[in-house]
Amino acid sequence: MAKDEQDRSFSSLAIKIGIAGAIGLGAIASGLIISRKGRHLVKEAMEGRRRTRIEDRVLDALWGDPVLGRREIDVEEVGEGTVVLTGELRSEEERRRALALVGQVKGVSAAVDRFTVVATKRRRPRRAGKVRRQTRR
Repeated sequence: MAKDEQDRSFSSLAIKIGIAGAIGLGAIASGLIISRKGRHLVKEAMEGRRRTRIEDRVLDALWGDPVLGRREIDVEEVGEGTVVLTGELRSEEERRRALALVGQVKGVSAAVDRFTVVATKRRRPRRAGKVRRQTRR
């Protein structure tokens, strides 16, 4: 009987460890999907792209920015410490901010700016339904 109890105890422990592992993995996965950096990281992994250490640092800096993290920006290291930046930005201010961030990244000695600035029109907020204006007569 002692062997039976020991087997049940071991099975119970294995189930608890399995459940805790699944919860932990789910927490990590949801954290990756929820955060902007995590979504970019998952996308990069799905594309199978391998990046250099400097490319990773530059992307981390850009993805960490609340505005630039929403833009499709690509980085390619073309020489030791030289990176080429491509993508669409919405203003010259975003361009300046991106270049300033990249200039602070350890290991980057030069950044080649191949950004395209495409201004977008501001959208009006949608209304829930048609609203009729009442005029006084």
